[in-house]
Amino acid sequence: MPTNPFRATAAAPATPSRLRRSCLAVPGSDPKMLRWAADVGADQVFLDLEDAVAPHEKKGARATVVEALNDVDYGDAIVVVRVNDATTRYMYDDIIELVRGAHARLDCLMIPKVQDAGQLWFVENLVTQLELDLETDKRLGLEVQIETGTGSINMSEIAAVTDRIQTLIFGPGDYAANQGVPQLDLGMIERDYPGHQWHYIMAQIVNNARAVGCDAIDGPYGDYGDPDGYRESAMRAKLLGMDGKWCIHPSQVQIANEVFTPSEEQFTYARRMLEAYQEAIDAGRGAASLDGKMIDEASRKMAEKLVARGRAAGLA
Repeated sequence: MPTNPFRATAAAPATPSRLRRSCLAVPGSDPKMLRWAADVGADQVFLDLEDAVAPHEKKGARATVVEALNDVDYGDAIVVVRVNDATTRYMYDDIIELVRGAHARLDCLMIPKVQDAGQLWFVENLVTQLELDLETDKRLGLEVQIETGTGSINMSEIAAVTDRIQTLIFGPGDYAANQGVPQLDLGMIERDYPGHQWHYIMAQIVNNARAVGCDAIDGPYGDYGDPDGYRESAMRAKLLGMDGKWCIHPSQVQIANEVFTPSEEQFTYARRMLEAYQEAIDAGRGAASLDGKMIDEASRKMAEKLVARGRAAGLA
């Protein structure tokens, strides 16, 4: 199936309009937790109909999630629901009931285990038909999880399917299982591995996200009693260019928000870089110097993105 050539060549936005530093996972079958999630302070809340819901509860959980979407005020958080994947018997009705029942209260649908462009075309066409039937101008976004080797190989085609895509997400648990990695701890740091175990797939996700102008998000860290390990995992993701990380416990939200927000020192220095470079340009020079370091056009791009991210996070 052909991909969308216009989507494939889209440029990454210079200024993030909404941050996804912390993406809080909430079981879709637990009404109490669906309400509690509104007060945690996460940038994004996603109500889960997939892995967090037992098979015998999946159909009933749809109604529970729709009710929560319509009754709970999630404030400024990005509101997302993760449906079941395209190979299951659940996805079709997941999407239909969610879009018909709570379209106005949703920002995105999260699509797990996407392995090829055809699976995402199915979602794109189904959501488009439902929105036409609703006669609404609002378009839901899509968040796409890459969790298999097949999804990794096909990622560029997947990312080019639709401009609804707002995030590409790494799923370390299913990816490890698919690849035969002898690991039982979800998203943990493997100390016996000489380096960063997930460097390749995470860098691949970042590259594809930037190619189409969407966010790159790291997946969960299973040991919520290990804040230092979570912070290290988040920092590794940040240094590869990722924009945020999942939180499976409220204690992880503040850490994610801190890690993926520029420090005051970084923010101030980046603003000084922009000022120094603009002065050089106004004087007819293509480069400048600040505190003994050269600043050029590439420096400006790095500083501009950091300043934009800081301002989106509320830094002055």
